[in-house]
Formats: sequence, C-alpha cells, structure tokens
Amino acid sequence: MKIDNSFKAIFASMMIVSGLVACDKPGTAESAGKKIDQATENVSTAVSNTADKADKTLTQQSKDTGKAMDDTEITAKIKAILLNEPGLQSIKITVVTTSGVVTLTGSTDTQANKEKAGKLSEAVDGVKSVKNQLVISK
Repeated sequence: MKIDNSFKAIFASMMIVSGLVACDKPGTAESAGKKIDQATENVSTAVSNTADKADKTLTQQSKDTGKAMDDTEITAKIKAILLNEPGLQSIKITVVTTSGVVTLTGSTDTQANKEKAGKLSEAVDGVKSVKNQLVISK
C-alpha cells in the first residue's frame, strides 16, 4: 500500500534523527542503536497495523457500497419493467430491494397481474428472492 510505505519512510527518518541526537548524550552508541532499532520496529508495526485496519475498512465500505448500488440497480430495472408491462398498474407498486431480496408492496387489479409482477421481478439479474406483498384491489 502506497500510504504504508510513506509512513514507514517518515517514521524511519524520525528514528534516525532521534538516534543521532541520542548519540550526543553520554552512554554507549550500542545502547542508542538498540533503542533506535526498537523504536523503529514499534513504529513500523504500528504503521503496518494501522494501514491494515484502513485497508480492511475501505474494502468493507467498497463491498457495502457495491451492495447498495446493486440493490438500487435491481430496483430501477424492476420498476422499468413494471412500467413498460401492459396491464400492470405499476404506479401503485412499490419496489424495495435489500441485499438482492425484492419486496413488492402496493396494489394491482387482478391475481394474474400480482403473479406477473412477481415473476417479472424474479427474472431480473441479481434478484435472490421476491416477497410479493401486493394486494388485489378493484
């Protein structure tokens, strides 16, 4: 990940500067070197963990957005099909899609049209199932 490498470079630079400052103080260079190595390792681990968490979050958000787009696309396709189907009172039919499950609510004039709306909805790509809650009203 590009961000991960940038953070590592920045923190490594900071650790080197800290090490140079530490070398001016009394004590052995070996002790300062060990402290720099430990600090660099800690920072590297923290940056790597943060980058992994960010990547997982972005991946999940992408999946969630993809699902929402798929559901919206399914709903739009079904509405278009129902609007273009002769005999259906499509203006009275509400279509809601959640995770590929389509719910039809509202009313139609006959049992045959209720069934037709359900079958047309089931035929759309991405539809997992249809809950046909349409009521017959004359």
